[in-house]
Formats: sequence, C-alpha cells, structure tokens
Amino acid sequence: MITDTNTYAGQQWWYKFRAIPRFIKEDRIESYSRGLAQKYSFITTGWDADRNSEWIVRIYLSAKMILSASVMLESLEYAERKNLRTVIPNLEYYSILSCLRSVIFVSPLLKWQNGMLITQTHKKTINAVSDWLSILDRELSNKFKKFILHLKAYRELISYRAPSSGDSFKKSTEFDVIELCQLLVELAQLQSEVLERSIHKNVKGKFNFKKDYIAQVCHSEIDGNSFWDKEDAYRLDYLRRKYPLPTNIQHIMSEGHVEDFFGSWCAEEDTDADIFDPDDNWYIIFDVTL
Repeated sequence: MITDTNTYAGQQWWYKFRAIPRFIKEDRIESYSRGLAQKYSFITTGWDADRNSEWIVRIYLSAKMILSASVMLESLEYAERKNLRTVIPNLEYYSILSCLRSVIFVSPLLKWQNGMLITQTHKKTINAVSDWLSILDRELSNKFKKFILHLKAYRELISYRAPSSGDSFKKSTEFDVIELCQLLVELAQLQSEVLERSIHKNVKGKFNFKKDYIAQVCHSEIDGNSFWDKEDAYRLDYLRRKYPLPTNIQHIMSEGHVEDFFGSWCAEEDTDADIFDPDDNWYIIFDVTL
C-alpha cells in the first residue's frame, strides 16, 4: 500500500479525483468503469510477457505525457505573464494534446502495434477521446471537440499564416485549458486504476519485461533523423528490474523521475530571479508525487 484509498462512484480509488466530479455525473462514471473493467478483462485473462511489457511502457508513457503537459502549462502561464503571445496558441493546444495522449496510451481499445500507437495522428487521437467522452456526456464531448479543433486551427493560423492582425482573432472560451487538462489526466488515471484492478484479479505469476519494448519508446526516427532518449532508457530499465506488473499512473511516478523530468527544463544557470522555473508548480494538473 502506497496511499490511502477513497470511495467514489461505487469503488475504491487510489487517486482523489477533483476535476471528474465537476464535469461528469457520478453514476456515469460508475457505469463507465464497469464497462472498462469488462474490456480490460479480455486483456488481463490472456496475460503474458509481451502484454506485461507493453502495459508497463504504456502506463509509463501516459505518466510522461502528464509531466509534459504540466511543463507546457507552466510555460503557458509564464508566457502570459511575459506577453510572449506568439507561443501561447502552441502551448494551449499541445498541452491538451499531451493529456489526450495520456488517455489513449491506457485505453483498452487501441492496440500497441509495436509502438506505432506513439505516432498516432492528432486527428485520430482527438476523435478517439471525443468518442469516449460521448459515452460519459454527449454534450461535454461535442463542446470538447469543437474547442480542441478551434485551438488547433488557431495554432495553425498564428504559426503558419503569420497574420498581420496578430492574435486579435476571437478565441473559444468554452473551457479553461488547465481545468480541461485536469479532467483528461484524471480520466487517464481512472483507466489505469481499473486496469490495475483487473491485473490483480486475473494475472497470476511473474512475467518478464522484454527489453525490445524499451527501444520502441526510447528511439525516435523523424524525417531521417534518429534520436535516443537515455533518460527514458534509464527509467524503463528501472521499471524492468523493479516492477513485476504494471501499476496505476500515479504510482509509477517516482519522486526522482518527477524531479528529473521537471529539472531537465530548468535553466543551466539560475542567475535571474524572474527566469522560467518549471519547479514552481509540479501539481498544476495532477498529483504527480505522493
């Protein structure tokens, strides 16, 4: 046991949800969770070393997307204070996109396909999460999709069209970006907890973590350019050695991992008291440490 549990929507949860109850009715969450449990059971009843490896890296990626969104949202707040308006549309859109990716990585409906899920298109990601939201609340789903597509268009307008009017165009205010991100990452956490319960119910014995899954996460090939993330490799090797089975998103986030992730975006020399500091608010959308 790492944290205390709490009761919500007829079940016990590790995470204290705050955004989900504000946006979605509790009985919808209860029904949605039962449906998720059935879907995950098809995965966990056929558990083997490949599924064990796949779902550890999927939960790791989901956690990493939450950390990435958190840094971008902190950057957004800093940009707003400093009148860095040219970067604001990108930060708003990509913060939400990272949270959407956090949701899809732990979905039982999307296949890993040897890591191809990592490069799923923006359109497919938006459509998939919109469809899942419609199960919970159709009106919320419609508003969300309209909002994210408007942000996407606004980002492209500012970045690609370089309008002489600057950013004076009307923007959608249907959602607060930070609150929407909080909702999305809590839905990802909820999914990971339902998966964890299914694993504990159906999986017996120990399974290896195959090293080739580490390469699928750490190696990126973009337009003929190759990148290897040594920090991801280190963290995944740690999980390979220490985690016999996948856990939920919050519990896979070690304090050292969180500290190093935010620290990688700190200034090399902190000589200016007003410089951007990603360590200011780790918890902007998620309780990243216990």
